[in-house]
Amino acid sequence: MKSIRFLTVLASAAAILVAAPKAKADSYSFGTLDVTIWNGEYQNGVTDTATLGSMPTISPIGTYTYDGPLNFVNDNPQTSSGTNNTFLDFFDSNGTTNYLSDLTAVSGDSVSTLENLIMSSGGETGAAINTYMEFTGGMIAGETVTLSSDDGSSLYVNGSTLISMPGPQSQTTTSAMLPAGSNPFTLVYVESNGAPAVLQMSTVTPEPTSLLLLGTGLLGLALVLSRKAGQKPGFMAH
Repeated sequence: MKSIRFLTVLASAAAILVAAPKAKADSYSFGTLDVTIWNGEYQNGVTDTATLGSMPTISPIGTYTYDGPLNFVNDNPQTSSGTNNTFLDFFDSNGTTNYLSDLTAVSGDSVSTLENLIMSSGGETGAAINTYMEFTGGMIAGETVTLSSDDGSSLYVNGSTLISMPGPQSQTTTSAMLPAGSNPFTLVYVESNGAPAVLQMSTVTPEPTSLLLLGTGLLGLALVLSRKAGQKPGFMAH
């Protein structure tokens, strides 16, 4: 009989563990962000390394505000001219969703001018075109953040590096836990070597219903253990 009760306790614990990992769908929105964009030839100072310490030496082509999701996917194949890798291809995800409507020009190139510019062409030096972008804003902590990009990207939170994928690469995805408190952040992204161009950042938080189920399961388990501890030696249920 003791073995049956023990198996019951184990089954209760297993049910709790299964329920606990449930989470909400990814959230790609981070409120209103400030965006600065550099675009030009690498030999004139646009770096292919996505770090705050490698700022381009040329002036940015524009500053903007953006209040849409960080979910940009241009999966066009690479061409030497880069004509299939414009800001329009990037911000509207090849026509799937037009996030350009969430972009507002503050200074420099207008949105209508920006959308026709090539983000990057083949190569990283000489006359090759490359783009360096910074998104700055704030996010709520205590969540898991996931960053995915095809070329260089890095995420800085409260001035410290949280995710570092600075060099050109195939699409790579990395997740990290945000620190406690309210966290200002800077997301750096570099697009080089032609299409594709991908940048996605999202957060995931536990569902309240899963946490409630976890708490209920723990209370039930505690009750079972409490009753077991209170039984007299040799007691057998009939």
